Amino acid sequence: MLYEPYTAPPRRDSFVIPVLAGMAALAVVILGGTFLFSGGSAATVVEAPPIPISLKQWSIQSKGSPDRRLGPGQVLFVPAGADFSVIAEPAGAKGMFIERSGSASWDHDGGELNPSREGNGYWTQEAKAPQQPGLYQLVWKDLNENAVTLHSLQVLVMGKAEAITRGDRTTVKVDGKSIGQYLDPSKSPVKRVRENAHLYHPPQYFTSIQNGIDQLKLGPDFELGNLIAFKDYYGNDGKKIYTTQRHTDMLPPRADLIDKLVKLRQRLRDKGVKVTRFWVTSGFRTPDYNKSIGGAAYSRHCFGDAVDICIDEDGDKHMDDLNGDGKLDRKDGIIIGDACRELELEGAVVPGGIGVYEWSGDESVRSHVHIDCRGYVSRWGTAGRRSFVWWPKGEFSEDEGGD
Repeated sequence: MLYEPYTAPPRRDSFVIPVLAGMAALAVVILGGTFLFSGGSAATVVEAPPIPISLKQWSIQSKGSPDRRLGPGQVLFVPAGADFSVIAEPAGAKGMFIERSGSASWDHDGGELNPSREGNGYWTQEAKAPQQPGLYQLVWKDLNENAVTLHSLQVLVMGKAEAITRGDRTTVKVDGKSIGQYLDPSKSPVKRVRENAHLYHPPQYFTSIQNGIDQLKLGPDFELGNLIAFKDYYGNDGKKIYTTQRHTDMLPPRADLIDKLVKLRQRLRDKGVKVTRFWVTSGFRTPDYNKSIGGAAYSRHCFGDAVDICIDEDGDKHMDDLNGDGKLDRKDGIIIGDACRELELEGAVVPGGIGVYEWSGDESVRSHVHIDCRGYVSRWGTAGRRSFVWWPKGEFSEDEGGD
């Protein structure tokens, strides 16, 4: 056994007090976020600079419209002259919208951007859209100390259409030109349409896709112009001829449809489906064009919230073999339909119609899927002239589906 030489214990007043003082100083540094500096006869406490809170998204609130959450670089659809407010998220993200450098079109066209202010921990700003329809770009200036950054928001200002109602028909004119007539939904022979007549009012606001606006990015896989139906037709041999000529240059864009397409694409990718982008075989149709191709009288395509889509990664104008069974048929479309059903059942997107179609013939797409945001659930399946059920019967049992 080894013995240490004896050393006298330190005096209590020369050991305990310094230790306690040191522990107290350390606690101040750790818990209070402050630093203690000795300066002569007194100590000075200096607070650490606050950590800047970065902007993640904006909550956009406008009268008569559902709240929207948009991130930097996304697109806001707003009626001409409409008042709206912007709330920066998360709480503590401090900033304000200004016009893009070198541009004065927002103010010149009657828009307003009031100073931002803080309320309940959130920075908010009141604004008014310009009276002139078109595409504008605002820049969010981050005002947090040591975090001066800029985030852009695209704002597509829409013009109001003219609606003239006579009897059970409403003629809609956009920029003075008629696009056709919308029928009175309360007179529809379809029970579900009659019960939800308030969801079938003609669109009020439209945007032109001229001057390059058709190329406006709405998500990772599609542009604004993709949402308008092309003018396809059948040749003398009976085969369908696909064109890139749009039947109109006017569109009533629907944010809920764009949200649904973005989330559907991601859900399919999460399931291992190869999809770079959707092929939109049909989008918005004017009532006149819808009638000319034999579309349903109350088709959601005429309201701007419906598309028919395929996945065609190899560009052969057919639906891809999504389930890998060597066939191109309804089963491939059902994979898309089921993914969309999941999102609706989770409450992640606005509910609507989902229809799976199967076609025969080499000139056809073989299968495509209709999706819309009508606000209530509808399901259907069509193979040629025959109907089939591909969804759980407990989810939808009424045989009144349709686009």
